[in-house]
Amino acid sequence: MPIRSTLIVACLSVLSGQSLSVVSDLDTTSGFIGDVIVWSVTVENAGNQKIRYPELDLDNDSISIREQSLIHENGRLAGVQFELMFWDTGRYQTPEYQVEVLNTSGDIEFSLQVPPLDIQIETILSSEGETALRPLQAPVPVRGILPLKSILSCILLMGLITGMVWTWKQRQPVQYSKVDYTTMETPLERARRRLNELNSSGFSKEFYTGLSHISREYIETKYFVRALEMTTNEIAENRDLFPLDDEQFETWIRILHSSDMVKYARETSNTDQIISDLTDVRSIISDV
Repeated sequence: MPIRSTLIVACLSVLSGQSLSVVSDLDTTSGFIGDVIVWSVTVENAGNQKIRYPELDLDNDSISIREQSLIHENGRLAGVQFELMFWDTGRYQTPEYQVEVLNTSGDIEFSLQVPPLDIQIETILSSEGETALRPLQAPVPVRGILPLKSILSCILLMGLITGMVWTWKQRQPVQYSKVDYTTMETPLERARRRLNELNSSGFSKEFYTGLSHISREYIETKYFVRALEMTTNEIAENRDLFPLDDEQFETWIRILHSSDMVKYARETSNTDQIISDLTDVRSIISDV
């Protein structure tokens, strides 16, 4: 319920000769912690008297001013209004405040003290008749102004889609070609061609590596024996698997051993030995 307090100050005014009255108004005399209580201060019978309403500064942790504004009526300054907020329970009074009356030169002639008004601040618990503390509640999540998580998720999704499209466009279609069986080589033709391509005047390691592979490949493709996967010792131990006569088989094993020594033991062979081994492999391939 609004309450008003009026202070009448009798003074001799040169212009009006009327007495000034300071009126202090509250929109309510009781409230809860954090409520906004409007306090209005006006001067009546001011006439042409110049009145100044200074700003109110508070140094109080229990009271704060949310906003203060001047009141105008009919284009004239009529008073000032304060929005007060209280942060603790108890009985309070409106802050100390003075209205300044100015003379014709703009200097302060005298000040009018605004009468204080009582305000009762309570808690919701006391108003409901509850005195026990309520259980603590968990913090309420606060949503940000920008949905950063959704924005980042959309950017990531667009990046993935773009990458998938780019990868799809980079693929190369498979070109299937029909095998021309008329140009395929027989095992004998392939072995002879590869022997002709061997460089007997080059490095011994490269020569014997090719010579060993050509002979093993020919035996494997012709007789379906996995000679390429067997070591020289395994070939020698499985003599019965290879349809060669004893002289051819011993010559082949000797060449394989020589190839192993050149490849793994770094032995060297002269040109005559290389040519002789090449001739022997040619003879074995042609005779079997």
